[in-house]
Amino acid sequence: MDFARLIPAAEAIPTPWGWLEALLLLTFVLHVLFMNLTVGSAVIALAGRFTGRQLDLARELGHRLPTTLALQINFGVAPLLFVQVLYGQFLYTSSVLMAGWWLSAIATVILGYYGLYVSDAKAESSPGLSRLALAFSLAMLLYTGFLLSGNMTLMLRPEAWEAYLHNPHGSFLNLSDPTLWARYAHMMLAAPAVAGLYVALIGNKKRRLDWVEHGLKWFTRLTMAQFLVGGWLLMALPRPVMLAFMGRDILATALLAAGVLAGLAAMLAAMRRLTGAAVWLTIVTVGLMATTRAQVRSLTLAPYFTPASLPVTGEDSSFFVFVVALALGLVAIAYMLRVYAKSPAGGAKSSAGRG
Repeated sequence: MDFARLIPAAEAIPTPWGWLEALLLLTFVLHVLFMNLTVGSAVIALAGRFTGRQLDLARELGHRLPTTLALQINFGVAPLLFVQVLYGQFLYTSSVLMAGWWLSAIATVILGYYGLYVSDAKAESSPGLSRLALAFSLAMLLYTGFLLSGNMTLMLRPEAWEAYLHNPHGSFLNLSDPTLWARYAHMMLAAPAVAGLYVALIGNKKRRLDWVEHGLKWFTRLTMAQFLVGGWLLMALPRPVMLAFMGRDILATALLAAGVLAGLAAMLAAMRRLTGAAVWLTIVTVGLMATTRAQVRSLTLAPYFTPASLPVTGEDSSFFVFVVALALGLVAIAYMLRVYAKSPAGGAKSSAGRG
């Protein structure tokens, strides 16, 4: 079968694709950072609740989780829209194939969001219920992340779309894709690692050296594991794409090498207790890995499509309005986060919990 015949026609875009790809990467990095804070903080807090260690830290993280999830969701809208603009004929098709599962993500995110509020509200009065609510919320977030990984891998496999002939009910999952599990593990394992740095930053601010030590341990140990999972993901890629990252494509190879080196530098900085340096190096690593991920998408779809081939309408006004709105929104969010960090709601609970 000629799988290219399964791909719908592409829509025109208002401005050259490079600008849209750049904004896709920027907003995706912001989304991933907040996703790491949310999922990773939930993992660390839940581990503390079950082991009975660092319970005051678990309460602190639980109190912050509804805020980080709200930011994660809001920052997740823009990159999803940019993917739809640039690769809509692929994403819409994969979304239809798994429509039942995909639509359930709306409910699971809402349920997980409310679960975080319950967990925080009942942390003192009903620890058992709080722990259960936190575990439920984490399960909802992990499930949603799995659906996202499934959709983002399925959109890259037009050869798998013929499954619709046998399953037209919107219940197809891309479970046979060798990259799915590696990609999902790579994303989710990064979450508690990055959240460990978040814990270390909170510890520095509140002069809790035990929190700093605890957070850096989470980061260094899971970052070590990430190199193994990253190797698994590289080997799981289609052979032409894998070889491109192993020397056949200079840009792809350089991006991967730079990301690995930045990750190593971040881990070494954390081992030397240089928390600030580790944080900035981790942000650079996330940016490089996001760009590498975009290269994987481009190389995988190359036999069928390139965004450079999209027709451009030249209607730049909507694009400029979005850029201005994004800039103003980022400034407003940065200001609100500063106010929140200084407010009693942003940090007083943990001080009370020290005793």
